[in-house]
Amino acid sequence: MHEPAKLLSLLTEKQLIIPPITLTNDNQSPWFIKVLLAIAGWLAALFCFGFFAITLLDLVDNNVVRAIIGVITIFGAFFILKAPQSEFFEHIGLAVSLNGQALIGWALFDYFASQDTLLWAIVLVLQSALAWLMPSFLHRLFSTLAAAFALSLLLAIFGLSSLFSSILMMGAAWLWLHEFRLKSLSRTRAIAYGITLGLIAIKASSNTSDLWPELESATINQWIDEGLNCLILLYISWQLLQRYDIAIPSAHANLVLVATLLLGLASLQTPGVAVAMMLIILGYSSSHATLMGLGTIAGLFYLSKYYYSLELSLNEKALSLALVGVTLIAMSKTLNWWLSRGSSQHE
Repeated sequence: MHEPAKLLSLLTEKQLIIPPITLTNDNQSPWFIKVLLAIAGWLAALFCFGFFAITLLDLVDNNVVRAIIGVITIFGAFFILKAPQSEFFEHIGLAVSLNGQALIGWALFDYFASQDTLLWAIVLVLQSALAWLMPSFLHRLFSTLAAAFALSLLLAIFGLSSLFSSILMMGAAWLWLHEFRLKSLSRTRAIAYGITLGLIAIKASSNTSDLWPELESATINQWIDEGLNCLILLYISWQLLQRYDIAIPSAHANLVLVATLLLGLASLQTPGVAVAMMLIILGYSSSHATLMGLGTIAGLFYLSKYYYSLELSLNEKALSLALVGVTLIAMSKTLNWWLSRGSSQHE
């Protein structure tokens, strides 16, 4: 009965195996405690901001004073967030930082009201710096999301709207492919989530004027946009084939690349589907359930939006859905048969 325990103890004493480590979750609070602490943190920050705003109302009439107070507030939030990790301190630090950013934004929008390019470039640099430096997952995610929208608007001003989704998509793909190779996993994931959420939100709009009506002349060239997204899908497939040591060229690698190309081409007229496929592929390759869930929800939304935007009758739409379903089932059966046939030949 005790022989396995004695053998394990002997091997551990001889340093032939590493003793098992028991990980405890003593610092993990129940979800309802986290929610209460988050609410308490935000209420405390809002009360402090209200007192601060009323007391210094006369001082913040000057843009320079607003910016200085905003910078000081953000520095204060940085030191709050560097305190021992706590849901309360994390949320109150985020709220204090948002107050500081609001003051800086107020000063910037007032001072650079007629200089959109410089304004959004400063916002992009500021939010990127906060995403990198602030020691908080939530803060990094929020700042990255804000930086993504600033970048998209900046490119729209330059008439390069067809590039920003591909830039964000490439950034998200690279981060998720290399998340375990970079030094700070927490920072990498926060930035990757921020870019991913920004990309999903931006692709949910069919054109730039839906997000920013004042830029009606900056329309998206859909073919360039989705074509670049298709190339990024091919890059992701290529990277995953190399990760799993699948020879290129080979039958399996060729099948994966051709299937990816066909899926990418099929999504040229359906904005966002390539992004959803990217998230599902990356999530499945790394067993990342959250990423797969985001990709699935985003894909259903994009397909539903495209389906209801078709100028077809209900009967024609139903027929098209039936044809797509039959085609997908046929492709699945053919692929399973081909893979089983190949494995049986190797045996």
